[in-house]
Amino acid sequence: MTEQNRKYVLKEIGRLLSEIWRVKGLAEQEYGPQHPITRKLAGMHEDTQALLQEKTMKKRATERPVSPKREMR
Repeated sequence: MTEQNRKYVLKEIGRLLSEIWRVKGLAEQEYGPQHPITRKLAGMHEDTQALLQEKTMKKRATERPVSPKREMR
């Protein structure tokens, strides 16, 4: 995946997270926090965040480490 594609995907995931969170808030107002729809939306949000964090961790693990001398520059 190119860097441009990676940035686009991360941006879209961020939009989806925001939208899920917004709809979850509306569902809580309408049905309450214990309703199955609200719980499902909360689970979707958690799953998406976990995938995003996992993807970020994998990316960091595959990056070439920067030597301390290079960081000082």
